[in-house]
Amino acid sequence: MKTLRILLVLLLPLFAVASSAFGDSLNDSAALSGLHSAKAIFLVNIKKPEAVDHLIQVIALTRKQLLQQHVKPQFIVVFIGPDVAFLTKDRRGISYMDERSVAELQQEIAKLSKLGVSFQACGVAMHGMDVHPKSLIPDVQPVESGFISVIAYQEKGYALVPVY
Repeated sequence: MKTLRILLVLLLPLFAVASSAFGDSLNDSAALSGLHSAKAIFLVNIKKPEAVDHLIQVIALTRKQLLQQHVKPQFIVVFIGPDVAFLTKDRRGISYMDERSVAELQQEIAKLSKLGVSFQACGVAMHGMDVHPKSLIPDVQPVESGFISVIAYQEKGYALVPVY
């Protein structure tokens, strides 16, 4: 199941490339009909920094596509589990092999944060991974519980997009 989800995350850009290859023949007008804004909360627990980086790029692409179709995106990304370790300034515990992916991931988060996408790190996961809230990169807000955040934002009308 995890492999299927990771495969799905990795294949999403191919669909984006395929859609651009078809020119103007593909759109989301039926789904977006009557919408002026779209609210989504992404629950992220992938455990591989290169896959998380890729996901953040797909979220950026989705944001761009919504804007191109005149829908204002309101996105929140909540990291749970070991992924919170990828969000630290000192990158303590990150292997040499993962350093580049983590650096790229953090750069993508900084770019999207400037565009209004919110990023959160689960306090329960941070405790489990021995990550102090002050060690998080500036664009990530620590929350007590990622699950509570997701539940609350769903109650406020945000669609849940789980990515495992």
